[in-house]
Amino acid sequence: MDKMQDAYLQIPYSGATTAVVIGESTMREADLLPFRAVLWLTQTESDPALHVPRGTSLEVVRTDRLNPAMLEQAIDRFVARNPRRMPSLFIATDAMAEKHASYQPLIREVRLALEAHHRARFTRQQDGFLWQQHLLTNMRAYLASRFPSTWAGRLGGYPAVVCGAGPSLDVSATALAGISDRAVVLAADSALRTLARHGVRADFAVSIDVAKTPEKCLPEEGAWTPDRTILSAISPPAWSERADAGKRYFLSGRQITLDWLASLGVAGTPVAAVENCGATALQLARFLGCEPIYLFGMDLALDAREPSRRNTKDADGGLYVNSGFNASLRMPTVPGNYSAVVPTHVIGDWRALDARLADWPPGLVHNVNDRGARLRNTVLVKPDNFRLDVAVPDEPKVTALRALDETSVDRNDSLLQAALQALRRSAALGRERLPSIRKALAQGGPEKAVGHLRLLLVDEGFGRAMGAFALKLMPHLVPPIEGDIAFWTKLIDECEELSELAGAG
Repeated sequence: MDKMQDAYLQIPYSGATTAVVIGESTMREADLLPFRAVLWLTQTESDPALHVPRGTSLEVVRTDRLNPAMLEQAIDRFVARNPRRMPSLFIATDAMAEKHASYQPLIREVRLALEAHHRARFTRQQDGFLWQQHLLTNMRAYLASRFPSTWAGRLGGYPAVVCGAGPSLDVSATALAGISDRAVVLAADSALRTLARHGVRADFAVSIDVAKTPEKCLPEEGAWTPDRTILSAISPPAWSERADAGKRYFLSGRQITLDWLASLGVAGTPVAAVENCGATALQLARFLGCEPIYLFGMDLALDAREPSRRNTKDADGGLYVNSGFNASLRMPTVPGNYSAVVPTHVIGDWRALDARLADWPPGLVHNVNDRGARLRNTVLVKPDNFRLDVAVPDEPKVTALRALDETSVDRNDSLLQAALQALRRSAALGRERLPSIRKALAQGGPEKAVGHLRLLLVDEGFGRAMGAFALKLMPHLVPPIEGDIAFWTKLIDECEELSELAGAG
């Protein structure tokens, strides 16, 4: 945070063409000259237009009249004005001093929102191609082995253990192992090694992340590999090679290509992948009708005793190497299980799960934990005090699970073939046009190639077939055009590879 004048502090963003201003102090026009648009967040009736350069677009928002959802929408709309550059942020010193009490919650929310947008854009550029590469490689398996809607409520009466990979699992896994023969065990992929060390084989393993390969998650002892594997369309294809094909199921999720297929008749699965593996496993447990549901290792926060640890000790150290996690940074805080507040490195995941659980039946979810973030509408249980004191059905768990495996998956072959044909048509368009785009790049440079790429993405089918990669590419098609020949050649290479994958279905 840099001091630029007495009235304001600035958090700059390199190359920013927009700015978010919080507070009421007067700003000099010169400070806002670099910006084409300004979002001014204030709690007064003052007219900031007097301080904005002529020609600069100004949006004034009275934040004391907004609920959090409305504020988030206002920020989302404003950030979209420049798809490549985040806004610079100006914070009035009065908002950080004499008016701190009223403005501090706003400052916190704005910073969290901007950081979330920045992470999303960074991740899209880093992983957009990989997401779509995995999705198209998995396409046939996804279409043939989607999670069945007929499983709804089929495990009613059985308690469930939903296992995340937070550090608390190292303490609570012993209690979990004691009930694993009577409860349905649904585990996040990065928790599998800890479960195996305690002699527990997961009934369902959930792996929905693009970077978590089976080599980084599965126990070395094959006897402890999970019985059933639940994947997302963007999971590494290697999971399909390691998992039992007859017990491997895919979930739909927030992917452009899957939404497109749904419009063609291939409906999404009854349970969708959500924020992370643990939260998705919880969704599955409720869909299957399990009750009560016990959370293990769902910390969603850092612990003051070991602030640099975010996972159980058995988790592969390379799982989150590119996550951007830095324990030395100041983290946002949320309510804690055993303290007023705790720092969290996954504020978005905590908020989503906390809000979801608030609407669930009271007493359904128990959180077995000795630390971590508090979740509304859950019963907190210390691991040492945990007992499975509910009646379970007379039919053994394994018998009920075997009956699930004998249920056919949701499948309509004519719809699946129509979906594959739509992908092939889009792929053919890409293969037809990409050679001329390469030629345009060689002869006229990026500006010339961009014109051709825009025309290609205008085709609705092609853009949706490219999905996450299209979201990666589109910001670069907005003026001013940046990047050298090598940068654009790589993008065209990626587009060509995805076109080949889409056509191979």
